Formats: sequence, C-alpha cells, structure tokens
Amino acid sequence: MNFRKILIVGTAAGLAMGLALLITGGVAAFLVYGRQMAPAGKFEAGQMNALYFLWTKILIGWLFGLLFTFIYARVQAGLPARGVLRGLAFAFVLWLLISLWAISHPLVYDGMAAVATRDRLFWHIYTLGGFLGFGAVLGRLGRKSD
Repeated sequence: MNFRKILIVGTAAGLAMGLALLITGGVAAFLVYGRQMAPAGKFEAGQMNALYFLWTKILIGWLFGLLFTFIYARVQAGLPARGVLRGLAFAFVLWLLISLWAISHPLVYDGMAAVATRDRLFWHIYTLGGFLGFGAVLGRLGRKSD
C-alpha cells in the first residue's frame, strides 16, 4: 500500500474501529456492569455523556486505525488468507498480543485474582469488538493490494 492508500484505508478502518468500540462498549458495559454501565464510582452522572463517548471512540479508533494500517501494509503479504479474513486475522493477532501484554505484569506480580476481574473482562470484550471492526474494514478495503 502506498502512503495515500494507507491514509484512506486507515481512516475508514479507524472510524469503523471507533464505531465498533462504541457499540461493543455499550453492549459489554451493560452485560458486565448492569444498568449503571460502569463500575460504581468510576463516573459522575455528568460524565455519562453519549456525545463524549462517541467523539473519543471515533478519535481513538482513527488514530490507532492509521497506526495499525501502516503496520498492516508492511506485514500483509506474510499473512494467511485474503481480504476480510486477512484483516480479521491481523486485527485478532494485534488484539491478542496487546491483551496478553496488558495482563502479563499483573498476572506475574499479583496472581490470577488481579487478572480475573470484571474490569478486565469488560476491557477485553470492548477492545476485541473494536479490533474486529477495524480488521473487517481493513481487510475489505485493503484487499486490492493482495
């Protein structure tokens, strides 16, 4: 992929990631935390603002979408599958590596009790949804460079 295509595909895939983060986060928050949709005491009532969550997820998705698309452009030829499956595989591996890194130190220093929490469960579901949304669009739009 050339730089222009990385910007275009990365922007589209990053926006998809942000939207997937928003949707997955809402569903996961309800399933993990119940009707309050957040751990007790995490947010004040005024902070539970849908517009705030929307623009932050879109911005986070866009920035990381560009970064991850740049990496994908460098390694995609060595990945199995084609098209959407390739994008999903790439995104899943990224998610897995980042997730394993995030739990490695708490697991080693504090044991399983530090890793097996509702907050970590939420975080892993939330980020997996975002990464898979990113990977699906990345694989679809990036497939012409296969």
